[in-house]
Amino acid sequence: MATPVEAIWQAFTEQSGVKGDRFQTRWFGPQDQPAEIDRLNNLILKGQKRATTKPLAYYSAEQEAIPQAGDYFVLLDGQMKPLAVIQTVVSELIPFLRVSAEHAYNEGEGDRSLEDWRERSLHKFERLMANYDNQFSTDDPVVTELFEVVYRR
Repeated sequence: MATPVEAIWQAFTEQSGVKGDRFQTRWFGPQDQPAEIDRLNNLILKGQKRATTKPLAYYSAEQEAIPQAGDYFVLLDGQMKPLAVIQTVVSELIPFLRVSAEHAYNEGEGDRSLEDWRERSLHKFERLMANYDNQFSTDDPVVTELFEVVYRR
């Protein structure tokens, strides 16, 4: 019997014709804050949030693969139950200060301006990297990702 995650992946592959069983699970926001995960998922499912950014050093610290264009993820809610399937459309490695206003807008949070994105992201990345005894600065590289919802229940 398939798990709920496997079931949503199977439904997606049957509907889309995508072949293979290679996918990962993913959520946005801290795992210990289910309400924040659900808030971000609501923005994603409404089409308002279509992008995300993390410091490159985060991926090294977590030994996590950098998302690549074409990667699929089963999107999980705050209870770690599957909601949808998303696909990475663009993944770029760029300096923090080179993130575009378009990318900031596509992240779909705050007032969606580049200035607001920089302020919120710098604070968030400083806190995040402190967990790994690492400092984050505006000169550091970040991974910017654009994604789309390709299947939802």
